[in-house]
Amino acid sequence: MAGIQDIRNNLDGTVVKFIVVLIVIAFVGSIGWSAFFSSSDANEVASVDDIKIDVTDLNFEMRAQDYYFQERFGNQDFNLDEETLQKISIESLIRKASILSFLKESSLEVTDNIAYRELSKDESFEEDGKFSLTKFEAIARSQGYVPNAYLKRVREDIALGFWREGVGSSTFVTNREILENLRLAEQTRDVEFIRLNLQDILNNVTTTTEDVKNFYNDNSQLFLTNKLAKVKFIELSSKNLEEEISIGEPAIREEYNLYLANFDTSVKKTISHLMLNIDEDKNKSEVIALAKELKSKVMAGSNFIDLVKEYSDDEGTKDNGGELGVTDGSVFPPEFEEVIALMEEGSLSDPVELDESIHLLLLKDIQTPVPDTFEEKKEAIRLSISEGLASDRFVEILDQASDLSFSLNDIEAIAKELNLSTQSADYFSKEGASEALSNPKVLELLFENSDFQNDPTIEVVETQENAALVILLEDFKQQEITPFNLVELQATVMYKKELATEVLGELEAKIINTLDTGSNLSAIATEQNVELENYQDLSRNSSLLSGSVMLDIFNLPRTNLDKAFGSSKLDNGDSIVYRLKAIKDKETAITPEEKLAFREFIDEERQVSELSELQLASQQSANIIRKF
Repeated sequence: MAGIQDIRNNLDGTVVKFIVVLIVIAFVGSIGWSAFFSSSDANEVASVDDIKIDVTDLNFEMRAQDYYFQERFGNQDFNLDEETLQKISIESLIRKASILSFLKESSLEVTDNIAYRELSKDESFEEDGKFSLTKFEAIARSQGYVPNAYLKRVREDIALGFWREGVGSSTFVTNREILENLRLAEQTRDVEFIRLNLQDILNNVTTTTEDVKNFYNDNSQLFLTNKLAKVKFIELSSKNLEEEISIGEPAIREEYNLYLANFDTSVKKTISHLMLNIDEDKNKSEVIALAKELKSKVMAGSNFIDLVKEYSDDEGTKDNGGELGVTDGSVFPPEFEEVIALMEEGSLSDPVELDESIHLLLLKDIQTPVPDTFEEKKEAIRLSISEGLASDRFVEILDQASDLSFSLNDIEAIAKELNLSTQSADYFSKEGASEALSNPKVLELLFENSDFQNDPTIEVVETQENAALVILLEDFKQQEITPFNLVELQATVMYKKELATEVLGELEAKIINTLDTGSNLSAIATEQNVELENYQDLSRNSSLLSGSVMLDIFNLPRTNLDKAFGSSKLDNGDSIVYRLKAIKDKETAITPEEKLAFREFIDEERQVSELSELQLASQQSANIIRKF
């Protein structure tokens, strides 16, 4: 007889997840999966000490990272471009390798036997109820990996799991720390302050042409022109090709007939359940009696979802009303399916017995799939056929364009061969590129590739799936220092701001020194002809001042209020000088549950912090070489 774990395995739909279900993808901010078996130096993308990371590792990591992001942001139209995903994956591999290198130096080793023991906990690798080495090797090969290399991935992830759990379990938060953190979180402060306005100082700054020119000469890098490119290009796109493709109704009808032939007409039933475990505290008779009592409550008007939350022993589904998912008659254990087959929509079953549990099944919804009519489906089929043919044609043209770019050195001749037209873009900067040329790969080729700039050839660049550009760089202008007469006004403004900032800094330091000698902020405000402002009961999350200023204020020592003053820069260039007038601690009573929740929060934050610090330390001490 089947158990509830079988239900979950069937609902998952995927027999084998990435390597092992029990090893979590997320590792300190998704440190990621990887393998550190390399074939040759030519395929290396990076190395960490003696651990080599190759293209195979990178491809696998990109798949894992993409899976992680899609799982996390799948309902938010999340889309990560390949270049960014590649960079994230490389950094993830380097972080992981640096920790593995540290563990290796610490003589922490996970043997094959330990790995097999962990793998045996996953039913995916079982045969006749036992771990099967043959099945493990078959699964590894089915995913394109050598079994030994696949096993090495598992060993490394287990080692990282041990490391993470070891560090996490070593953190300890005392009751005193809990209370101190609560007190600090609710603490408020009274401050008085003055603002020193940069613009007021700026209005009084005077300069000479000679001084501005000296500033210009000393800071010539601030006055460089943009790099400029002039190009000719040919756009290759399957979308453009679709417009040239005509699909007749016979082809659409043929595809529709295939759709009908493969349409799944099986009835889909949505099921929820309430599970009661049979254990040492409750025998089977007692559990069945309780299940019958709960069914009677539902029949008398009680809410099934409320009863699930109160009584169900299935922690995985009790918070979502006991939802198990959808079945077509083959998903759940036979004991379930036999009962479900006789149920009507909205009905609740009698107690259903499995090995170690009793279940009440609720048939929430019945759906009988009906295929779309030809008219409803026709346009979608036409588009699908058109996209497929255009995609195939695009691949042919892309290959042809690549061959022509080597055999011909004339973009007009290439365009003629492809039966396409060229487009021109006069001198433009990286930031001013048109939409067609704004792809990161294109911009990198034009503005960052010195070999291409110095000896331009005709290049074919795939910008995205089923889209590419054939590019000829006609001319390129490097950055140059803009003549002074063209930027004199800009240089004057920048020089004045630099002078005003220096004066503001000196004034700020003078005021702090005056406060240090015993003067009060009120007298200074009068002397500087500025307003003395006061804020009462400032909390850490107050929006009255910027976050950085609030952090500075709450970092002021509380031991001596007479010396508790400081200054901060504001985002607009102004400065604020403040003095702490009072600190107010609140003694808020909290329940034991709130205290426990706060302890768990502090403990989790500390674990993450310590893991991050150790991870950073291991990475800083490792010899890392990036080759990609």
